[in-house]
Formats: sequence, structure tokens, C-alpha cells
Amino acid sequence: MIVLAAVALFVFAWRSDGAWFDKHVFLPQQFFIPASRGIVVWSRTAAVAIAMLLLILVRFLPRGASGRRLLLAVLLTLPAAEVVIGWRVHRLIRPELVTAMDALTTSHPRYGRTLTASMDRVQPLSGREIRFRTDAERRRISGAAIDATSPSLIFTGESTMAGFGLQWEETFPALVGTRLQLQVVNLASPAYRAVQSWVRLKDALPNLEHPVAVVGIFMPGLVGRSFVPPEAPSLLQRSALYRLWKHLYWSDAAVDEGMRAVAASLRDMAALAKARGAPCIFLVTGRTPQWMLHELFEVPALDFVVVEVPQEELLADGHPGPRGSIRIANALEARLRTTLAHR
Repeated sequence: MIVLAAVALFVFAWRSDGAWFDKHVFLPQQFFIPASRGIVVWSRTAAVAIAMLLLILVRFLPRGASGRRLLLAVLLTLPAAEVVIGWRVHRLIRPELVTAMDALTTSHPRYGRTLTASMDRVQPLSGREIRFRTDAERRRISGAAIDATSPSLIFTGESTMAGFGLQWEETFPALVGTRLQLQVVNLASPAYRAVQSWVRLKDALPNLEHPVAVVGIFMPGLVGRSFVPPEAPSLLQRSALYRLWKHLYWSDAAVDEGMRAVAASLRDMAALAKARGAPCIFLVTGRTPQWMLHELFEVPALDFVVVEVPQEELLADGHPGPRGSIRIANALEARLRTTLAHR
């Protein structure tokens, strides 16, 4: 068994190049901050070193009763690892983000975890006091009520679109709306999956008389998020070891399933907008690989604009900061003006 484990580690080190890590480890979790490429080198080096150590030690392993005691000791490391990993993973999560999610969101029977309705709250985020105001429909607003009869620019997506860490006037939806002199209807909420963004859009569009355009969002991390079950996790799914494994490795089948789910939601969003005579444009993060752009946008002929936000324009939690938001607004404004001019 130990020799087989060593062989498996050698095979892993041989097969797991940068492209393998991109597809199975990095991309399904990638938002604006990319993973360090050094992880690839260190992982392969560690696999080879551990494999060689196992082959050296296998000759000295005890037999008989001593071997059984050693096996028992190894098995007892599993519950110990569960405790340590659970403690460590909890410490790795930014406490302010957990606090903000608890303070700003509540459960909804149709939308899942989403922004609290009729809220006016100041929340500490990324070292600032951020004011969040929502209406009865759980939409982040400037403070003014949304007029269903006004020409509207509709945004749907997750925390980036909701402007997590930014004042309302700093968010790129607000910036674009001001520049185009259109009312902004922001349906986004933290931690949304693509299908949740579609459901919010499906429910909101019939109540708006003049939707001018719809803006969605895509980043590779939505692939990993797409097949997270909305119901309460099982005992196994709450295990720290299980969560670590699911976080660190995504099989070909899981990635393909996530891609299909996201692709369906993006197409459905575009179809909803088209049915109301409004163009649909998707904001895409700059490090999205070409094969994803091809499968999700080029093949179904969906309109998209890729925006690279430099590290220095991100907040400490990885969301776009004020300068990053302006960069995104510039790209969206240019595309929207061109698209609307050719309608």
C-alpha cells in the first residue's frame, strides 16, 4: 500500500503541470485575485519528496503487533486532522466578510441567501464604513426608490456587482447609470450563483416598463460555485477534510457540470433581455482563459467585455476598489454606448 501511494505521488507530480492546476484547482475558485503560480512547483516538488521518503521508509516499517499499532496511530491522525483543518480553515476566512454576510443577508425561499429587505446599515468592510441601503425587493439602492416606469439599466450578479466594499456612488453600476443618465436597478447579492442571478432577473424584468440593457457578470469562480447544493449540507459535506478536498480538486466531470450550469444561466439571462428588446452584456474578468470565453460566449454569440483589474486596484478582500470600479465602468460604458447606438 505504501509503495502504491508512492507511485501515485510520482504520477501526480508527472501529470500535474500548470495547465492541470488551472483546470482542476485554480480556475473553479478564481475571482479577481489569481492563485500563486508557485503552488504548482511546490506541490509537484513535495509530491516527489514524499514519494521518495515513503520508498526509503517502507523497508523499516514494523511488522506484526507493532505494525498494527502503527496502523492504528495513522488512523487516529484522521480525526486529529479534521479538528486542526477545521480550526485553520475557519481562521483563513476573513472575519469581516463573515460578519458582513451575517449582518447584510438573510435567507429567502426563492433566492437563497440574499440581501436583507428594507435595510439601511453601515457595515465595516476593507477598513471603511460602507453604507448599504436596500428596498423591499432586496435590491441595493442609492436611497431613492426605484421607479418602474423609468428607463432602467439592470445589473445582476454576485458581490462584485453589488459593490461589496464600496459606497453606492463608487460602484460601477452607479457610475455607468450616472454617465448614461439611466436608472440603475441592481439585483446582485453576495455569494450568488449564476442561476440565482438569472432567477432575480426573471422575476424583476416583468415589473420594469422600460429596460434599456441588462448587464451580467462572469468569472471562473462561478463555475465552482454553480453546483454548490442550495440545501443544508450533510454531515459529510460539513467535514473539514471533505471541504478541503472539494476546494483543492475539481474533477473533469465536476468542471464540465459547472460549465454546463453556468452556460445555461448565461444563455437564459440573454434570452430574458432579448424578449424585452434589451441587449445583454456580460462583464468578464481578465484572467478568464480563452477556452472558457469560446464555450460560454463566442459559441452562443453572447456579448461580453473583458476587463482586467490590476492588483493595486483591488480591495484587501479581493473585490474591485474605487479605482478598479472606475476601470470597469469605463469599459462597460463604452460597450453600452456602442451597443445602444446600433439598436
